[in-house]
Amino acid sequence: MAHDKDKPDVGASIPMPAIIAALVAVAILAAGVFSYRHFSSTPTHPSIVIATGPDSGTYQALGTALQRVLEETGLFERVSLQPTDGSVENMQLIGAQDPSVDLAFVQGDASPSYNARLITVLYDEVLHILVSKASAADISSIYDLHGKRVALGTAGSGTRELSQRVLQHFGVEVAEDLLLTPAATAEALREGSIDAAFMLNAIPSSLIAELAKADAIRFLSLGGASEVGDEAHALELVFPGIKRDTIPRSTYVRLPLNAVHTISVAGMLVARRDLDESLVRAVTSLVFESRYGPSGLVGGELTVARKIREDYDPATVSLNYHRGATAYYQRKEPPFFVEYAEALSLGLTLLLAIYSVSIALRQFVRRRMKNRVDAYLLQVEQLSADCRGLDQQGLKSQHAALHELRRKAFSDLVAERLLADDAFIILQNHLRDELREIEAALEV
Repeated sequence: MAHDKDKPDVGASIPMPAIIAALVAVAILAAGVFSYRHFSSTPTHPSIVIATGPDSGTYQALGTALQRVLEETGLFERVSLQPTDGSVENMQLIGAQDPSVDLAFVQGDASPSYNARLITVLYDEVLHILVSKASAADISSIYDLHGKRVALGTAGSGTRELSQRVLQHFGVEVAEDLLLTPAATAEALREGSIDAAFMLNAIPSSLIAELAKADAIRFLSLGGASEVGDEAHALELVFPGIKRDTIPRSTYVRLPLNAVHTISVAGMLVARRDLDESLVRAVTSLVFESRYGPSGLVGGELTVARKIREDYDPATVSLNYHRGATAYYQRKEPPFFVEYAEALSLGLTLLLAIYSVSIALRQFVRRRMKNRVDAYLLQVEQLSADCRGLDQQGLKSQHAALHELRRKAFSDLVAERLLADDAFIILQNHLRDELREIEAALEV
């Protein structure tokens, strides 16, 4: 049986418990990576506060839509809105030494705060200089507003800050500077109790559309269509964050009668500089991924959300981007082994532990197999010692006992309770020698 060494090492095969343990370890590792990715990418934060704007304004409507989207994701335990007078107040709230808000809607021309960081540019807010129909005959240019009753927006609003900047630049002093909300301004224009108003809105504005439908207003242009350089162009050159824009003819029902030259500023969503980077990245992602559909930002007829575009260009904005927003735009994904280092470490630890257990189990099994071979050898020695002095019948009984022992040994080998190693070969040789000795004695 010298060639037995070349046979497969049946007894040395990996035990089934070790295979099962290894599969369980792999499953645990995969589950660990998945769980780590899922829960680490969607952390739950206690609360977030968003500064919006006046009740009837676009900022308030957009803030309400963003609140709904954030609540549906489960990213925060509570999402609160803080109505304000507008962009100026919002920037002050973000820039406070102890900010009471986390996100805010502001205009691109607002005086920047060191504590404010940009998440995204949302859309263009266009300056509408509206004249009541009753005063239209006396007001044909920006300079004709001198000495008139004009609504410039509420205190703390970006509309008011921009309106004052425009009037001061052209040296226009109004007789009455009225602090009216957008809704009150629209009613005053309809009644003719004011001469003109400055309103900053994304096109189209439903409030201005209602005034146009009632034929209560006329549009004032910052320059003429045939002019090479006009007042709108001058404002663009002088003030950062302002650019020339146009309200096309018949944008609102049949008004304006001719294209209106005006200016616009960017509406922006900003965050506190120290707001968690992963949180800001998640908010940025939600803004772009949840724009459309009945449950998105566009839902509820908020058509301005359709204007939001993913346009990352640090050179064209007045604020630095938040690191979390930049990470989203640049899609900076950490290497797999860095991102899942903790999960992989746990998985590898479990694998090593289970592998160690399987090695110990295998050694235990091999020791039991060795002990079983030793037990067979002891039985052979005992039977051999009992053969001395036996008669023919006794020798036949011992011969049968040794054959049975040999059969059991092979049965254990097939059942992998013994190893086909040197110890087993020694056992088989010993059994063969003893059987031949008894067979020789029986032939005498």
